[in-house]
Amino acid sequence: MAHADPIVARDQHIRSAILGVIVLYAAIVLMVTDRPVVIGSRALVLPGASIPVSAAPKGYVEALDQYGVHLPKQGHAPALAERAPLTVERLRFGYSIVETSILGAPYWYRKDDGYVVYYETLREYVYAPVTDDYMRKVGLPGPKPLSRQSFAWWEHVWGWVFPLALAGWGLFEIGAARRRREAEGLI
Repeated sequence: MAHADPIVARDQHIRSAILGVIVLYAAIVLMVTDRPVVIGSRALVLPGASIPVSAAPKGYVEALDQYGVHLPKQGHAPALAERAPLTVERLRFGYSIVETSILGAPYWYRKDDGYVVYYETLREYVYAPVTDDYMRKVGLPGPKPLSRQSFAWWEHVWGWVFPLALAGWGLFEIGAARRRREAEGLI
């Protein structure tokens, strides 16, 4: 009786499509992510404006290599790999964050060191935290003030798509149950 109702049959097709999309999303995230699979955090640098190496003060890159923070790229290279030789094509401004992920999808991030000048190799980021005063004293060209830069923050919160999809599926199921009871004549 209720199975013969076209609304109930349509709900069954919609249910199958929603479940298929959710399973496909979860499988793709787990296969292609370089984030912690269960739950975890990782530090990284969001890229900003580029600085020509020739515009940096003489010896700046070498000083950055010796005294800067060496942040390994987690999930990108083997942990026992040797440090890459110093071959810097460009310096960049960036923003240092710690990203938290669950099941391979990022949910939120927080400031780590904030604004930085960095270069990257295949295995690591090498950076130094900067302020507008620091840039003026060292003579680094770039965006002034630093807060004029924008970063792609949405790349670090897209994991919310999954719980929102599950909530949407739950709301659909509530409506589908109501429509099924109507088709059976219970309401």
